[in-house]
Amino acid sequence: MLIAVLSDIHDNILNLDKALQIIKQQPSEALIYCGDFCAPFTAGILAQSGLQIYACFGNNDEDQSAIARQLSATELFALTDEFGKIELAGKKIAFCHYPKLGELLANTGDYAAVFHGHTHKSYQKVVGKTLLANPGAVCGIVSGKSGPASFGIYDSSTGEFALTNL
Repeated sequence: MLIAVLSDIHDNILNLDKALQIIKQQPSEALIYCGDFCAPFTAGILAQSGLQIYACFGNNDEDQSAIARQLSATELFALTDEFGKIELAGKKIAFCHYPKLGELLANTGDYAAVFHGHTHKSYQKVVGKTLLANPGAVCGIVSGKSGPASFGIYDSSTGEFALTNL
């Protein structure tokens, strides 16, 4: 099963549209979002993707109730505060916004993969038997400057995580 992993859109709907076009070509069957929609309309665009969405809030999601209303426009969503845990294609997956929480979740050894955002810097590593990865930022801002815009695709059958630059 292919699972798109996005984070830190920060209302950059042009890059979000590019990412969704690529995701639909894959085709991914679900989408994990690691926080920082920013405005509710960004969540509304995700809700229209037709994908099963698993999302959590980030530190820049001010109007959380309006974001939740936007996502509830589709029946295919699950939204959590700090972190979420799901099972897809027989794999336990956790996701959150913050790297330290991601590290803690990975160190439990309970998950095949843990994803987080917040830093806008993509990476992946293995912690024990758990993949820990940050898909980077869809918004294309790194350390306050223009940088690579990216997201990832997790293949639950192989355990591989591939980064896609926009």
